[in-house]
Amino acid sequence: MKKGQMADWYFSSDEGQLTRPERVVQLTPKAAAVLACLHRNRGEVVPIDVFLKDVWPNVHVAPDLIREYIHDLRDALNDDARHPRYIETVRGKGFRLIGDIDLAAVDEIADPTVSQRQASLPTLAVLKPHTPDDVGLDTIADEVVSEVINHLARFHYISVIASQRNFNSKEINDIRAFASDVNATYLLETNYVRSGGNVRVRAQLLDAINGRALWGERLDFDEDDPVSIVAEASDTIVLAMTGWHGELHRAEYKSVAHKQKGQLNAFDHFILGCDLEMTLDAEGLLISISHLDHSVRLDPTFARAWLVYALMLRWAYSVLPGRDRNYLHRSTKAFQTALKLAPTDPVNLALLSMNTARLGNLDGAKIMLSRAEATMRGDSDAMVCVATAKSVLTDEINEACTIFGSVMRRNRAIPSWMYIAEACIAFMAGDFARCIVSSRSGPTEISASAFCCLSLAMLGRENEAQKMRDELYVAFPKFDFERFAENFPIANSARRSRYDEAVMRLKQLAH
Repeated sequence: MKKGQMADWYFSSDEGQLTRPERVVQLTPKAAAVLACLHRNRGEVVPIDVFLKDVWPNVHVAPDLIREYIHDLRDALNDDARHPRYIETVRGKGFRLIGDIDLAAVDEIADPTVSQRQASLPTLAVLKPHTPDDVGLDTIADEVVSEVINHLARFHYISVIASQRNFNSKEINDIRAFASDVNATYLLETNYVRSGGNVRVRAQLLDAINGRALWGERLDFDEDDPVSIVAEASDTIVLAMTGWHGELHRAEYKSVAHKQKGQLNAFDHFILGCDLEMTLDAEGLLISISHLDHSVRLDPTFARAWLVYALMLRWAYSVLPGRDRNYLHRSTKAFQTALKLAPTDPVNLALLSMNTARLGNLDGAKIMLSRAEATMRGDSDAMVCVATAKSVLTDEINEACTIFGSVMRRNRAIPSWMYIAEACIAFMAGDFARCIVSSRSGPTEISASAFCCLSLAMLGRENEAQKMRDELYVAFPKFDFERFAENFPIANSARRSRYDEAVMRLKQLAH
């Protein structure tokens, strides 16, 4: 495989998994061991006796068993023994690995900074909920907390103390002493009461050092619908806590900002690189890129840092004057690294679906997008990426609006970068007025400016459309609306027709 090229499959020997963006295959332990033996001898013929010594040491097994596991591996890889892409049979000699099967990055990189990052992660202790002596409420409260813990555990940049049944907040006299005992930096506390046919849920995030409340939410639900209570309450809490601009991230940003530069570790640089204001101005972008560059150098296994690094570099290419293609090249490499480290991350999958459609494989893009959607729950960043991809790749524009709306509804402080996504989704939905408002609410960015310009043309606001178009061409003299649609990409035929109609109306305004 050429340097910088993506592999067809990634193999994790520890987990016994073969992974590609649209598929994950769980191998049996012995099949994984056979593949590991092939990979250690990549490009060389591996005789049967080498497999026997490597996979079944000191155990007598029939040689035909090797052929059975090779057959299983070919099934998993969708390989054809007569025309092999991955595993070649060398008659009378053995088998050879010939295809693009690379080790998952976590198998390749052993770096002591990983444990340093783990030690510096924000640690959240989830407390046992307050409930009156009410069996029904106890059950609902425990299910909400279990859902919250399960979803938070998927975020590798948050450490969760999950034994909530042992942490009864009613019995904690000194929050700071308790937090010190369990080594928590933050506490999540909830209480439940019945009120006039409703169940009222109060949740708050506490700073463990000083006991100060950092975030709070009150939710009211119909007491006759416990399933909705569990789903809505857990989703609201997790969406508030997590994501690029979630409450935990905001709290960490304020804490890390006081550190000296020489004291910063990989996680600290990541936090500071995720600029909370996201104005996408030149100075802010370059500072963020510098922090993220430090983060991935200190910890090359930090998948989400690589991903944000890729996004910042792409924004630098599309925002900073000059359109320096070096930013685009570095962004591509950073994204490939993020995908290799975390091929099942829903944000990675959603972004990869866009790239796959850009290369002309719309069916493959939709498969990846479906996988991203299946695992996006509780991840606001992933949900925004999925909603954006849905709006330009599929007929499911209403579902895209619903997903995006749920994120906006549950975020008390809307991150400014989300308005860029909202401008795109609103335009694709035909809500041109909302597109204009959204594009002007967030940072100045090429896609938001383009969709705003086209929305103004669709609404017949001639002078404003011409002014916006002129500003777009001044900032980006080589901007071309058709090339932009191909690169974005707007791959759904109905969405593309709407876009082309808007471009035509804009051209008519010029005459």
